[in-house]
Amino acid sequence: MLWIGAASFVTWHLIDPPFLQNPLGDVFVASERTRASAQLGSDPKAYCDAAYEEVKVANRDAWLVAANGESAVILIPPSGASKRAMLPYLRFLHAANFPVLMIDSPDFGTGRAGWGWTGREVIASAVAALRQKGFTKVGAIGISEGAAAAILAQSEGAHLDAIVSDSAFANLGAMLRRNPSLAGLNPAFLATVMREFGLTLRTNPDAVSPETAAAKIGNCALMVIQDRGDPIALVSDGKAIYSRATSSIDRELWITPTDGHGDAIYAVPDEYAKRVIDFLTRNLAGSAKPQSR
Repeated sequence: MLWIGAASFVTWHLIDPPFLQNPLGDVFVASERTRASAQLGSDPKAYCDAAYEEVKVANRDAWLVAANGESAVILIPPSGASKRAMLPYLRFLHAANFPVLMIDSPDFGTGRAGWGWTGREVIASAVAALRQKGFTKVGAIGISEGAAAAILAQSEGAHLDAIVSDSAFANLGAMLRRNPSLAGLNPAFLATVMREFGLTLRTNPDAVSPETAAAKIGNCALMVIQDRGDPIALVSDGKAIYSRATSSIDRELWITPTDGHGDAIYAVPDEYAKRVIDFLTRNLAGSAKPQSR
């Protein structure tokens, strides 16, 4: 009973991790110099003078920022974060004339982490909603679990045309096992924890694999962004996802010069914006007319 009770306690911390209370989700900004830039605004209008409307996606509140483009981009925050966490990404997308749909993480306000697995249906609903509005192509930018969810959703037929995967893990089970708080556990006890965690998540954590899913994204274009010194989603994770997406019509891998997790937008904002806009413009043809800066 003590064994099971202890395993349940550890599992509870995996389902309700501290980052759910962080406005940036599990994003970790490594540099003190760039931490000050990781400040969020209240809404698109206040943040970058972008007009928006409140819409519903899968019965959840979302923001739709209009523009003249014929294709749209979905912004998918990391686990636990609201759509406000994606305002820095909206700034450069709106300047490039991309219509943008901003959604909350499916974990936002629930006190429960789905680790990317529970976000698949929300993303599929977001794509369908944009298609119904007449957008010819749909792309997505996902951060951490948001990136994992986008790849998983696409592998199940979400019909995305381009994905920017920023700081995704390659395999959930492997990522959790190498976490220092779990890596030192007795192997038999760790196996019990992972089994309980799988029952709670309603799937085997080893089956939550963006690496495997990347082989099933069809011709969807894929840009993989991974931080050089990320202690959570390693560079090898990004390389594994990139290498499996052999059917993609356009693949790009960028290893950023940062040591955080999902913090490249704050560390190298100009280069980040340029690379992502170039990729999206290339693969959402005719969807955006970048304005001079």
